[in-house]
Amino acid sequence: MLLSVVLAVLGFAGGVYCVVISSLGLIRGPLCDTGDGEYLYPFRNDTLEDNYLLNQTTWSICKEPENIILWNIILFSILLAIGMIEAILCFIQVISGLTSLICSSCMRKRK
Repeated sequence: MLLSVVLAVLGFAGGVYCVVISSLGLIRGPLCDTGDGEYLYPFRNDTLEDNYLLNQTTWSICKEPENIILWNIILFSILLAIGMIEAILCFIQVISGLTSLICSSCMRKRK
């Protein structure tokens, strides 16, 4: 049971890591060519008011690769959702494993 708790803690840490990295990927935006042949992050220093996620007219800044912004949003949104689900399920497994570990040791003492 202890191994199950340890592995669930590792899974929880992996889920939290996935959520953090996906959030950063969504906030920073994609790496793209802005038309001058140089690849850079054009949305990196946006404020919340003029964020590229909320202002679809700024998507025309990226010329290459085609549809990179939509691809970036879909990919990191899916990863964000999967990471959140993984973290929640692993947290539940940690609680369940700790509860059964504690309760099983209490039951052995009673016998």
